[in-house]
This record gives sequence, structure tokens and C-alpha cells, in this order.
Amino acid sequence: MDFDFNWILVPATLIFFGIWLLDKLVFKQYQQLKDKKQAALEADQNIQQQQQHFEQVKSKYPQLALSESVTNPDDPVDVTQARDQLSQAKGDAVRAHATHDAHKVNPIINWAYDFWPVLAVVLVVRSFLFEPFNIPSESMNPTLETGDFILVNKFAYGVRLPLINTKIIDTGAPEHGDVAVFRYPVDPSISYIKRIIGLPGDTISYQNGELFINGEKQFSQKGNEVNLPVHYQDASGQQQKIIVDAQQWVVNIASHRFITQYIKATQSDGIAQQFIQQYQQKAPLSLEQNWEVTVPEGEYFTMGDNRDQSADSRYWGFVPEANLTGKATYVWMHKAPGLNLPSFKRNGSIP
Repeated sequence: MDFDFNWILVPATLIFFGIWLLDKLVFKQYQQLKDKKQAALEADQNIQQQQQHFEQVKSKYPQLALSESVTNPDDPVDVTQARDQLSQAKGDAVRAHATHDAHKVNPIINWAYDFWPVLAVVLVVRSFLFEPFNIPSESMNPTLETGDFILVNKFAYGVRLPLINTKIIDTGAPEHGDVAVFRYPVDPSISYIKRIIGLPGDTISYQNGELFINGEKQFSQKGNEVNLPVHYQDASGQQQKIIVDAQQWVVNIASHRFITQYIKATQSDGIAQQFIQQYQQKAPLSLEQNWEVTVPEGEYFTMGDNRDQSADSRYWGFVPEANLTGKATYVWMHKAPGLNLPSFKRNGSIP
């Protein structure tokens, strides 16, 4: 999730709005076109009215063969007048339509009128209500899989201005166990998604495979044993993929019940065991080692549900409140990487 579509949406909306406003106040090309179109419509309506008037006058002289286009010197005066008025109305309509057809509006002004209201609605929805995101990695497995498309509640943690992310209305704050999207503290241009484990002031510790929040052990129950694919860089710098043994756990944090998974420290495969030994040296807050941190005020401690394949607060630190984007709430589509069709089998709320 490393591109913010608002960098396109916001400038496009502002540019089209500016063009729309200039035309409204200065150029008035679109208004002139509307006026000429209205004049053509009124001219057409006048033809119908004069046609009806001529027919009414004509009906007074059933004995005469009266035509709306041919004038006879012996025709009654009121018939002649009605015929002239109808002819005048037809001429006015021809001129009104010709004037309308000849009026040209700059295509950019047309685009502004067509697109800026739509862009404004999309901007408001994405910036202040809900924004779609795509899951690009395995860090939240099995809760979220690579290729999941999710909706993020943008007002759950405060209404913020797009791009600069400044909070303008305080509507709430993260709670223990929330799955949150935020700007990566190391590089705010990248969006990360992790689970909120620690709130400001909390003490988070991991002891003998158990997670503690403020000294209270969080409920966990052993689940399935699974085989996980792991990508790593070997000594020669090449990307490699191996399968490792992992253990899943059903975890409760506050009102959230979800599944985490850990790579086992002892592997049945020799290559996998070598990888684990190297990995343990680089990941001091992972696997079966014990650690403890205290969350500073105004910041949050996060972890991925795929605990041993997640770059999270254990490695790069805390998430400042100003970096929060919103709360991940719903999986609305899944598309596996590659040439695969979208699927809706994984649709549902995010635990």
C-alpha cells in the first residue's frame, strides 16, 4: 500500500473546480450555452403554440381550403395573421437552433462541469468516510491475505485533511486489537497495516510465548499447525523461498478474537532450521525470545498477525498518533496475484 491516490485526486478536483469557478464568474461559456439551448427550446414551444392557434383559427372556416404555408389573397385576415405568426415562429426557431449549434465551449470547461462534482464526491468519501486499500504482503496472515481488498473507516480515529493528514475533528481513537492503517513512520509515503497491541502508556511484554498488556496475560489457545512459505535473501543476495513449520494461536485482545501464527524455533527441515537460526539473530523481539516495551504518550505499538513475517513496532518503533489513517473494517474482494479473476469468497468483517 505504497501509493496515495489522493495525490492525483486532490489536484484534479481543485484544478477542475478552479476552471468551473472561472467560467461561472468570468468566461460564462457554459451559461451562454445553456441560455441558447433554453432559447431554442422556447422557440420550439412557440412553434407548437402558433400551430395550435392556426388550427383554431382555421377551424372557423371549414368551407375554405386553408394552408399553413400557402397564402391566398382571399383568405380571412385572422387566418393570414395566424399563418404569419406561425411562419415567424418557425424562422425564430431555425435561428435559435443555429445560434445554439454555433456556440462552442472549450472542452476543458466541459470536462470541469462534468467531472469536478464527481471527483469532489469521491474525494469526500475517500478522505473522510471510507477508503479502499489492497493488501500487498503476508504480514497480516491469516487474518488478511495478499490480494485482499479492504475498506478502511477514515473517521474512526478522527477526521483528517487529505494529503497533510492533519486532524480537524476528533471522532475517536484506536482500541486494543484494532486493525489499523497508518503512514509508515520511517517513510510516511508508504501505508502500513498492523494490529494495535499497545495504547499510549501501556507496557507490552512477551514472556515464554505469552503476550502481556499492562501485566495482564492475553488469552490464547493453540490452533492448527501449518506450513508457511517464507521468502528470504540468501548469502549471494538471491531471493529464495522455503517452507517452514508454524503454529497458529487463537488470540483474544479486548473485543477482538483472531488468529496469529509463529514460526517454530525447531524445524523438521534442515534448510528451514538454518534459516531460523539466522533469523533469530536478526529478530531480537521475535520467535520465543522475551521482551518488554512501554508505549510513549501519543504513540501506539503495533504487530502483524503473522508475527514472524511482519516488520512492525518490534523493529522500527512506535506509530505516532498523527500517522493514523483509519480502522480496517471489511474485506470486500480478493484477487490472488497474477492472472487470476477476483473472488468474493473472503468477504466479511475484519476481526
